[in-house]
Amino acid sequence: MTHILDEMDKRILFELERNARIPDVKLAKLVGKSKDAVRYRINKLEQEKIILNYKTWIDVTKLGYRSSTIVLNLMNLPEKKKKLIESIKRDKRVYWIGVAEGAWNIGVTYFIKSNEELFKIKNELLSKYHDLIIDCQVASLVSVSVHEKTFFAKQDSSLITFTESKGKEIELDEISKKILKELYFNSKENVATIAGKLNTTVDIVRNRMKKMEEDGIIIRYTLFIDYKKVGYELYKASVYLKSFDEKEIEGMMKYAEKSDKIINIVKQIAPWDIEFVVFAKDFQDYNKVISEFTEKFSSSIKKVETAIMSEDIIFPCKKLVFE
Repeated sequence: MTHILDEMDKRILFELERNARIPDVKLAKLVGKSKDAVRYRINKLEQEKIILNYKTWIDVTKLGYRSSTIVLNLMNLPEKKKKLIESIKRDKRVYWIGVAEGAWNIGVTYFIKSNEELFKIKNELLSKYHDLIIDCQVASLVSVSVHEKTFFAKQDSSLITFTESKGKEIELDEISKKILKELYFNSKENVATIAGKLNTTVDIVRNRMKKMEEDGIIIRYTLFIDYKKVGYELYKASVYLKSFDEKEIEGMMKYAEKSDKIINIVKQIAPWDIEFVVFAKDFQDYNKVISEFTEKFSSSIKKVETAIMSEDIIFPCKKLVFE
């Protein structure tokens, strides 16, 4: 069932995704309503399971990890596929798992320390599920660029780009790790509540949070939304280039930045060159977005492959990689 959101609901979701810790008073001012009205709307969005939970974007590459993605095409063996997905979800090294139909069936992003670790993960998957996996491709992250979901609110939005950390590895003490875990599983958690859980002081929690924000470990306090309930489907488009001119690629990035449907742009070392994350009303809407894009950059694009997402989960395991 699709829920019809009015402009106030959309603006609330837009602002909470940008900063889930925004004070109610400030949020009320932004949407032009009373604090009580805003609180009522948020509670309703939570009760209707449109807002699923509040989580924190964490850049663990600052902690010495790197990310690589394994993409699998599978035989039509539903029970074995289910077992594979459940085993992946239990692995604390898994940052993201996606289940799809189309160009691929399962995609998994791992936070790892070395190529040797990735090699072992890939071989274990292929060995254990050799009768299920048809083929396997590996991608290494170059950068991720994101902008706010302007299909909710017609606000200015610029791409924010994250790359693999090149600086010195940051070592967190146990208190900081525990704070980070609390915030990951509830980005709105009250500072005093965290301090009570960890048997420490409010000032220590607040100062550690500020330091992790300054160090780029905490990227954003955000929320997870059930987009299907508000009428959107998620697609991933793998773009294969035939021209690698830097100006053309920059033009694609600028084009995506202005789009209210293309939300994430991922550059990878992979069989494909760029990946777009697209939110669309249906496949026809998605096809329109991609057709306009490929027509605009027809001299640079060889082909586009599509994955229609049925699951898209960040940190599926209850433990984080640095625990």
